[in-house]
Amino acid sequence: MDLAKGGSPGSRNRPGARVMLNNLQSLRAFAAYSVVMYHCFMGAMNPTDPIGQSYLDLPSGGVDLFFVISGFVMTYTTAANETPGGFAIKRMTRIVPLYWVVTCVVIGMTLIRGWLFPNVVLSPQAILASLFFIPHVDGSGSMYPVLGVGWTLNYEMLFYLLFAISLVLPLAWRISGLLFLITLIWLIAALTHLAEPAGTASLASFYANPILFEFSAGCLIGHMIRQPSVIAFVRVTPMWPFALAGLAGFAILPALLSPDTPSVLRYGAPAALLVFAAVGQDLYRTPARESWFTKLGDASYSAYLLHPVLLVITTQGVRAIMADGPLSSTLILAGLLISTACASLLCVRYFEKPATVWLRNLGRRQAPAINH
Repeated sequence: MDLAKGGSPGSRNRPGARVMLNNLQSLRAFAAYSVVMYHCFMGAMNPTDPIGQSYLDLPSGGVDLFFVISGFVMTYTTAANETPGGFAIKRMTRIVPLYWVVTCVVIGMTLIRGWLFPNVVLSPQAILASLFFIPHVDGSGSMYPVLGVGWTLNYEMLFYLLFAISLVLPLAWRISGLLFLITLIWLIAALTHLAEPAGTASLASFYANPILFEFSAGCLIGHMIRQPSVIAFVRVTPMWPFALAGLAGFAILPALLSPDTPSVLRYGAPAALLVFAAVGQDLYRTPARESWFTKLGDASYSAYLLHPVLLVITTQGVRAIMADGPLSSTLILAGLLISTACASLLCVRYFEKPATVWLRNLGRRQAPAINH
């Protein structure tokens, strides 16, 4: 992750300096491939004991890690003079193209072989809601879009909207204003959901999920990591104990908390510790070098969106040549990891980044005509 800095505390953050947050990039890869393995495990394993079920859910914590990273990146990289419109355009051009393309692929596969994605609803309302990041009920009664993993983007888009709104505030009030907006939305959703019948799947139930506060945690890290007192602390304090505590939290909390416990409690705090350790190490201590894992982190968005399609293809391919069993499950996992890595690296190079650049350049060319 190559970040241009201006006016940040510390010698590495002088105006114009560029900082490679390779530890954070590696965390993005860790988060993405945790989710990939989680979706593969769901179909291959079925432990009956509570602790086994909790640990089967453990790789889903990659989503929580993504949310904390997102909150940090938005807070740390957004320029002081950024406008709400400029911020929104940057995020839309980054998120929308690949999401729409993969959503259309899932629609096509469902039309041809409906049993590949049995819970997908292809009504016009469901398709439009999916494309425009509006939570809706799918065929299983859950709040999933056509591309199932897109449920996380529905939270991301709400966060981006609130972040854009916060940019109208004076700089000194932005972080507190943003945290207030996140809390307000969650509180309104939670109170509305309490008035609904038990088990109702709705917009209120979706946004009442306290997972929203993981964005807040990332925002706080992005704000605090610029403060002189925190910088001084990080410069003299090894970051590995924080990283180790985060990993220990991921390992221990599933055994202590039931699967019904909100993920913000099971995975949010460990994720925040990992993010703090990663950025502190790269910004103010010895930064990590670029590696193949950081390259996978750079392609983590592509990996996240592509892997559900690749999982279906890989599963059908393996099951066409052998029966279900430990060997077939192993081959599916290996095939999924390899195909996701290869496809995401190609996608980020030949589609994701070129599409983002093209759309942003198109916006710049159109801006004078609009203003005129």
